[in-house]
Amino acid sequence: MAKVLLISVVVYSLIAIWYVVPWLKKLDKRQALTAPLWVHVFRYLCLYLPIAQRDGYAISDRILNVVVIGDLSGAVLALTGIIFLRMRSRLGPIFAALVLIASIVDIAVGTYVRSQIGSDPEASGVWWLVFVFFAPLVLVSLPLLGWQLYQRRGETLSPRITETEQ
Repeated sequence: MAKVLLISVVVYSLIAIWYVVPWLKKLDKRQALTAPLWVHVFRYLCLYLPIAQRDGYAISDRILNVVVIGDLSGAVLALTGIIFLRMRSRLGPIFAALVLIASIVDIAVGTYVRSQIGSDPEASGVWWLVFVFFAPLVLVSLPLLGWQLYQRRGETLSPRITETEQ
């Protein structure tokens, strides 16, 4: 499965470099931060893990808890950030940065816990699709989010839309 994961990361990276980066450059700060945040909203997929465990996916309760807490935190922070960005609140970029930080911590903690437990179980069924297609997408979205936060650090959020502009 590691080879397939690597292929997905490479493919998503090429898509990001060739298509997403040029597209993000055309957007205002609010939109450019919102786009990569949407990927993280769907991290609630981790709620499927207990079902996968019940159906035979050999994941320990400890790792399951680490994954669920980390991914749900990222999903909630991302959705909150999107809401604040839609409201043109200064809290939007702060929550985008929190998603980046929380995701890096989540990856570090998950890697550490897995190193203590031993080898990862082989995923199958729906969980295989999540590992092979969604997890690499989340991973590739992090540098995009970090780049937008850094690149647009001095840029203000677009002004509020008045009733006549709608």
